[in-house]
Amino acid sequence: MSKFFNETQKAHQWAQQKLVNQDLDVRQMLESLKQGPPIDAPLAEARLAHRRQVTLGNGNAARLVLRQDDSLDAAIEAYRGLRGKLMRAQSKSGLRSIVITSSLPGEGKTLTTMNLGLCYAQLPQQRVLVIDGDMRTRGLTSMLDHPSSPGLAEILSGDVAPDEAIVATNQKNLFILPAGTVSSPSPELFIGTRWQEFLGHCGEMFKVILIDTPPILPLADFELISAACDGIVIVVRAHHGQRKALQKTASTLDTKKLVGVVFNATDVNVKDDDVCE
Repeated sequence: MSKFFNETQKAHQWAQQKLVNQDLDVRQMLESLKQGPPIDAPLAEARLAHRRQVTLGNGNAARLVLRQDDSLDAAIEAYRGLRGKLMRAQSKSGLRSIVITSSLPGEGKTLTTMNLGLCYAQLPQQRVLVIDGDMRTRGLTSMLDHPSSPGLAEILSGDVAPDEAIVATNQKNLFILPAGTVSSPSPELFIGTRWQEFLGHCGEMFKVILIDTPPILPLADFELISAACDGIVIVVRAHHGQRKALQKTASTLDTKKLVGVVFNATDVNVKDDDVCE
């Protein structure tokens, strides 16, 4: 029994030290991120005060990491790990606006975007904006308690100012821009200067901006959206992404902006050779 107790104590101490090391690593990255593009804190606070507020956890949000739950521990650690890798990239190159996308629909990019936003918002002084840039499916907007307008579509149409559309959430430091109501083909909304000007406006208030975009291959939106952003993250559903689709995706990307690839979910029952492993 004493041997078991000693081994248990060692494992506990190792786990505690690992958490301490992770905490120190995050603190160091937070310090380095302060050296990025400056944010006028009082101005940002004034702009973000008295926002409409929406609640996360309703509608299409069952898989969000909103609570401490044993069943979510592995997912939470995975998203925190992804957050750490992105923060390192930010500290090195000053990234602020990051596109989250995939080759094809159904690979988990929307859930990844929102959960990553939640993990960023848990850090002190890490004000985060999550944008629903997929106006066709509005998947991220559907995670709110009452998907509403105005949103991104109205900003890009010139119908409202950005500060009228960005909403606060019931999660500290986390703000969301819904997709809005599209009155013209979505690719046309990203042509011109309004999208780039809007990201510049947001860069004055938020430490990180995460944009959920349509998939790369079937649609024209992605290239227009990503052109004005600093970095790109590709989400691939493990063992389901077709090799040819990924190769085609790689040929269309600006590789200088590619931050990394996220393998989402697992499935040991691989039945086709034509998949990415």
